[in-house]
Amino acid sequence: MVKVTLYFKDGCWLCDQAEEMLNGLKVQHDIRVKKMDIESDDDLYELYRFDIPVFEFRDGSTLNGRIKKRDFLRKLEENRE
Repeated sequence: MVKVTLYFKDGCWLCDQAEEMLNGLKVQHDIRVKKMDIESDDDLYELYRFDIPVFEFRDGSTLNGRIKKRDFLRKLEENRE
């Protein structure tokens, strides 16, 4: 299992694409997702407003913006429990 946090905001088309990619991989790769809307927290908004979508992994590493599937899969393998 791999735990991933997805930072997003409504109306972000890159976020929608990232979530669509994630949904296609969740079951196959046993991914547990915690979704965080950056507009629900001022600190998160300031931190990520120019970088969304952001995937944060267990080791603290992140992928953001236009995320390529191969990069995401590599990070999953690096963070598998």
